[in-house]
Amino acid sequence: MPPIVMLVPLVLLVLLVIALCMTSCGDQQTELDSVPIQAEVAIAPLEVDSLAINAKKALLAYPALTDANCEQFLLDWAKNRPYQRYELSTSMGEIGLETFSDAPLHSANFQYKVKRGYYMPSEFVRIVPEFVVQGGNSEDTRAQEMRWLIGKHTLPAEFRSNRLHFRGALAMGRTYKGNPNKRSASYDFYLVVGRRVTRAELARVEREKGISYTEAQKERYVREGGTPHLDFEHTVFGQLVSGFEVLDLLAEVDTDASDWPLRRQEFRLEAVVDVKSTRDDFVN
Repeated sequence: MPPIVMLVPLVLLVLLVIALCMTSCGDQQTELDSVPIQAEVAIAPLEVDSLAINAKKALLAYPALTDANCEQFLLDWAKNRPYQRYELSTSMGEIGLETFSDAPLHSANFQYKVKRGYYMPSEFVRIVPEFVVQGGNSEDTRAQEMRWLIGKHTLPAEFRSNRLHFRGALAMGRTYKGNPNKRSASYDFYLVVGRRVTRAELARVEREKGISYTEAQKERYVREGGTPHLDFEHTVFGQLVSGFEVLDLLAEVDTDASDWPLRRQEFRLEAVVDVKSTRDDFVN
């Protein structure tokens, strides 16, 4: 075969290989060009939960309360807010409450904790028949977090001779050990279920405490009952206005040896209307 003729197939083969290489390289370049460079990727804006942010702002909008600042803060906060009525929703039904204007600090504290949503929900932690139904000092995680945010503090006592532990009284718990001034807890309240009281018992309380009940107060204790041994030991700052039958049902739930309900007794507490108190049954 002549040399030129032999070269033709070889040349054609070389050209074919070159063409295939160019095509392959072009395809690879296209594929690479289609991959976005990380630096040029547009980052989508994060979706923000505005409700959560607003809730956090509301929680942090007020100072954490302490024994040093709580009195001035609470009185200033409640200055333009009328004393309120509240609805206590329980597993047994509804209870109506109201606070007293002559216990301004305790009333303001109660109103403030309700407004902050602390009792939405909470639970009763101590129930004793013919004595008290007590709640608010839950050890739930949410309750502990709320107490940390709102502030752990106590309240100076606000004792009044006309604010006694008759049946239906609303009062604040307190620590007895290391508390000579009988400062109140700021979350832990109780409702007096009470029992019938004799005049002899009232006379003994008068001697032991160095106090003197009016005749009207003695008659009321004998007629309706209460817990007179708690008078001037805990601050009474309000009363039931409805739901006494619900209180009695709550007082009968099963509890353990420490008076803790065997089944969780959850409640919710909220303000129902801004009003001045229209009843003052405890003034005698």
